[in-house]
Amino acid sequence: MEDGTRAIVELAWARELGLLDDAFTFAEPGERLTRTRTELAMFVSLWEHRVLVGPGWLLERAADVDDLTLGSGPGLLRLAGEGPEGPGSARLLGEAVLAFTDAYADHPGLDAAVVADEEGLLADLQRECPPDDVTEVGLAGMEQRFVLLDDREAPVAGAGYAERQGILAHLGVLTPPALRHEGHGTLVGALALNDALDAGLVAEWRCRETNLASLALGRRLGFEPVGRQTTVLLAPA
Repeated sequence: MEDGTRAIVELAWARELGLLDDAFTFAEPGERLTRTRTELAMFVSLWEHRVLVGPGWLLERAADVDDLTLGSGPGLLRLAGEGPEGPGSARLLGEAVLAFTDAYADHPGLDAAVVADEEGLLADLQRECPPDDVTEVGLAGMEQRFVLLDDREAPVAGAGYAERQGILAHLGVLTPPALRHEGHGTLVGALALNDALDAGLVAEWRCRETNLASLALGRRLGFEPVGRQTTVLLAPA
């Protein structure tokens, strides 16, 4: 990644977490920044920086807890479950890898690819995919979408991105299980990635650590893992 890309990523995530724009710039390496929020607990690592978000009681209890524990789903869930609402008051939303790129993807099929953005084609594509995959990717809610069509004009994969903080493009790719391992996801992902870079955005790839296929796809598209995000949803006070 170019020198200025890291600054762009850190600026976007500082705003996302409710920190000052220059919070990461002036933070010491390994320093843990904090931000108070009542509805969730979140631990984010980006390069050498760490941020813990959560209610005041959680931030106090976490003062003597190491980053490795806070960054793990079980560790953060255990700490969040010790809150005033009692056991069972917290639910793990997931552990995700954060990766970014500012480099265009090179794919031999880019020039000949046929794509569309029609609700009917997107609906057809999503029907062929597991509901959990559809929810995780969130393609229907993205501003920019590309549905890749085969020679019969049937959808074989989809990709898109959602703009975040005006400087990041959160990328997602959706491929039906029956059509995986044929290169469709890589091709349409490259299309979406290059479109995001053309729009002046830095591309972001975020996926569950257990989703090995998604991690591999991100690597093929050129995304560089630089952080993690662990999130726990808290019960209303």
